Amino acid sequence: MSSVVVVDHPVAGNCLRILRDKRTETEAFRKEMKRLGLLLAIEATRDIECVPEPVVTPLEIEINCPRLRDGRILLVPILRAGLGFVDSFLDILPAAKVAHIGVARDHDTLQAVTYLDTVPDRCADFDRVFVVDPMLATGNSSVKTLEMIVAKGYKPEQITLVCALAVEQGIAQVHKKFPAIKIITAVIDPGLNDKAYIVPGLGDAGDRLNLI
Repeated sequence: MSSVVVVDHPVAGNCLRILRDKRTETEAFRKEMKRLGLLLAIEATRDIECVPEPVVTPLEIEINCPRLRDGRILLVPILRAGLGFVDSFLDILPAAKVAHIGVARDHDTLQAVTYLDTVPDRCADFDRVFVVDPMLATGNSSVKTLEMIVAKGYKPEQITLVCALAVEQGIAQVHKKFPAIKIITAVIDPGLNDKAYIVPGLGDAGDRLNLI
């Protein structure tokens, strides 16, 4: 897998159309974010490890089939917006564990400030880590999150960052510090405005997911 994968799929494009539209209300926004998250989750899990397990078919034939070891997968949404992808991943990885990292952006300095970290220290219990956050803008929040995870013993090679939208600036920021991190996204937008919002983007994903 390349270090950056763009999920170029008609359904993903349609999801983005609805998510970008300022007229899309909260309920529909959540629905499309989950749908897009499912497509991203399928791509992100393409190379996860399986173990063979024999099953007997209705024709009384035994055959080895791949069995997901999803109990050894850790899902880390960056709060708040990352919660929009959690159900998407759990739909295909029902035994995955979920930890949370809360990161707020200082709107004056654009620096990331953390306020929550529930990532377990038991890194030996997990084969893969999926960090999910719809927006990879400056990359400050993602880098801060990755630093916290790696500091607990997780290897960058284990970690995949999954986002709906990214810009080259954010991708470069992540790979400058963690070149081995895989990034899965639905689109790479042209850049950021003077407030560090992705343009054309979809606005503030956390607000649109959570505000009534």
